[in-house]
Amino acid sequence: MVGIKPSSFTRLKCDKKAIATMETTPVHGHADWVLRAYQTQGTPASAPVVIKLGYTVMHIVEGRVVEEPPRAYHTFVFTLGDFLHQTSRRRAISTVLLRAGVYGYDICFAGRMERQLVAFCNDLVETVFNSGNGIEMIVDVHLAHFPSDEETSSDVEGVGEDGDFGGIPASTDAVKELAVVKYERGGDVREESCIICFEEFDEGVEVTRMPCKHAFHGGCLTRWLESSHVCPLCRHAIPASADP
Repeated sequence: MVGIKPSSFTRLKCDKKAIATMETTPVHGHADWVLRAYQTQGTPASAPVVIKLGYTVMHIVEGRVVEEPPRAYHTFVFTLGDFLHQTSRRRAISTVLLRAGVYGYDICFAGRMERQLVAFCNDLVETVFNSGNGIEMIVDVHLAHFPSDEETSSDVEGVGEDGDFGGIPASTDAVKELAVVKYERGGDVREESCIICFEEFDEGVEVTRMPCKHAFHGGCLTRWLESSHVCPLCRHAIPASADP
C-alpha cells in the first residue's frame, strides 16, 4: 500500500487571526486532511462564514503513481447564523461536501469528514460569536485513488477534471425514471429521514426512491445525482451521464 503524502496547502498572506487547526491521519491509506480556521471581522449572526475546500488526488494504477496538480478551492459563503444551531450547522457542512463532490468520491470518507468538520465548528462558533467576528475555514484534502478493475487508465486520468472529487453524474433519463412515492410511517419506505440533508420525512410527503429502494427528498437526491450516479447509502449505481 502506498502511503499518503502530507496534505499540502497554499500559504496565506493575511493578517487574520488563526484560532484553530486540525490534522487527521490517513483513513485506510486513502485520505487525510488539514483544517485551519481564522477570525474575520463582522457582526454577530450576520458575520460571514467562508469555507474553502481544496484537494489533491494521487492515483495508484498497477503500481504506478499519477499525481494530479492541486485543485482550485471550492468556496462557500454562509452567515454565522447558519452555524448557531447543530441541525443547520450539519446542513451547511453537508451542502459543502455535496456540492464539492465529496460524497460521490466515497460515502464513508465523506461521512467521517462531515462529522469531524461539524465537531471542529462547535467551539469555533461560540468563540467568534462572543467576539462578534466571522470565520474563514481552509480545508486541504489529499486523496489516494485506487481504481477498481472496471476502471481503465483513461478513466483514471479523467477523474477530477471538472474540479470536484471525481463523481460521475447520473444520466438525465435515469433520474427521470426514479420512482416517487408518499412517505407513511410504517409503510414500505424504510428510512425515516433523508440522509443527505438529515431532515426527517413529514407524514405524507413525496420522496424519491432509488432502484435499491433507499429514499430521499426529491430535491436533495436530484442535487446529489448531479455529481454522483451512486446511491448515497449503499452505492448502488444507476446509468451515468457518460454511459452510451
